[in-house]
Amino acid sequence: MEYAKLFRKTDILSNDVAKKAEVELNETPERRATSLQELRDLLDSGLCSDCSRDQQISEHFCGTSDLFLFGFLRAKKYDVQKAYELLESYLKFREKYPDLTSELSLDSVRPALERGYPRVLPARDNQGRIVFLFSIGSWDAAEVPFDDVMRAYIYLLEVLLENAENQVSGFVIVENFHQYTLSQAMSLKPSDLQKMVSMLQGAFPIRFKGVHFLYQPWYFSWTYALVRPFMKTKMTERVHIHGSNLEKFHQALDPCTLPPDFGGNGPELSPIEMITLLEKNGEL
Repeated sequence: MEYAKLFRKTDILSNDVAKKAEVELNETPERRATSLQELRDLLDSGLCSDCSRDQQISEHFCGTSDLFLFGFLRAKKYDVQKAYELLESYLKFREKYPDLTSELSLDSVRPALERGYPRVLPARDNQGRIVFLFSIGSWDAAEVPFDDVMRAYIYLLEVLLENAENQVSGFVIVENFHQYTLSQAMSLKPSDLQKMVSMLQGAFPIRFKGVHFLYQPWYFSWTYALVRPFMKTKMTERVHIHGSNLEKFHQALDPCTLPPDFGGNGPELSPIEMITLLEKNGEL
């Protein structure tokens, strides 16, 4: 089962990924040890701090695993202070959007995942990245509300971040706008889109390496105009708008790995295999 490699909970890096972590993230065994201790010291000091916010952060994260904290250190290239600030942003997101983040479980997001909102490629791409696929043109918000889609994304991200190679190599999102309707474009609220952007930039210890839009109609520009003000420069530089010309997209992602509805010649992609694996993992 190919998904097993993506969702396996492990802090072990292959030699190739360990080298990538060293080159891209300044990660060495020595830095891992010292930076983790510095971050834990910051969290411990918050317990007796006069600052109530530091106390909240410490109480929330002191009992978390090394693997969890390494995700924040890797996301900030082992800058301990920035990793601490990302922990605070992660907590703020949960406080601001409790409906998205509380009581997450496979059963709570199953209806969205069964409809493919989103799907995940069963193998990493040629750069080792996790690839999310979302066919927004076939999404019916009356059937699966926007917040349910967001909860499904967040659930998957939380599970995938329990794998060190996913933390290092990062994630890519591909959105297919084929059959995206004018009424869909007009129904999306800026507040909903802001939630999505907040998730992508600064609320999770995630290295988002690219966002690709395919087959977008002319009125997609309305949606993007709503999103763009919330996006940092770094994120806008990683957005790629392809339309129906997928030549550059296929340079980024091998079409042999992509299902036909995403311009590939790989096999059809059913979410059932992934859901079955997540069920088995939950029984362990």
